[in-house]
This record gives sequence, structure tokens and C-alpha cells, in this order.
Amino acid sequence: MSDDLYKQLLEEGNLLEAPQAETARQRKWRKLKAKSGQLWLQAQQGFMIGAMVGGGFGFITGFYYAWQSRKLLIIPMSTIISGASFGFIMGCGSMIRSDEGQDYQKETIVNGQIIPVSQFWMMKNK
Repeated sequence: MSDDLYKQLLEEGNLLEAPQAETARQRKWRKLKAKSGQLWLQAQQGFMIGAMVGGGFGFITGFYYAWQSRKLLIIPMSTIISGASFGFIMGCGSMIRSDEGQDYQKETIVNGQIIPVSQFWMMKNK
């Protein structure tokens, strides 16, 4: 019955009401738009963590070189540059690694038998 209604809507030229098939590209775009908020959040969190770690390392390195050269301007420059650089790298890495992680291996084969991975590690650590 729904096929008849679809044909009738097409014959009338009322394409706004007729359901259209979604192409593969439209499906991919829809999934990407649905995940964009999560990706942006992952990138922000990765950038903040990377900026803190890079800034800390840059501060230590800048302090060392400022002590040697007696130029205090090296400390903030080193902190900002290191923090921004490492933050950018961590942000990109966090965005790439923002999968759900549901496809991890749960079973393994030992001596021709399929056993859970947790049991394998318990046997190995005895």
C-alpha cells in the first residue's frame, strides 16, 4: 500500500511529500554531523591536556635556558610555544581516537580452544 502512495505522489509531482532514498554520501554526511559535537569536545579536551603538559615542559625548558642565558623573556615564549604545539597535536590525536571502542577483542584461541581474554590473562599470570 505504501508503494501505491509513493507512486501516486510521484505522478502528481508532489515530490516534497514523497520519501526519497538516501544516498551513501548523504548517509555518511548525516553520521558525521551527528558526531561533530562529540569530536569537537574530544578535540578541546585533548588540546587542554596537551597545552598543560606542553606548557609545563616548556616552562621547565625555558627556565633552564633563561638561567643559562640570563634572559627571562625565554620562559613565557617557551611555555606558550610548547603548550600550543603539543596542545594542537593532542587535540588532533584525541579527535582521531574518539571512536566508541566497542570492537575490542573479547576472546582468544589457546591450544585450539576459544576462551575469554580475561581468563587467558589469569592463566598467564599464575
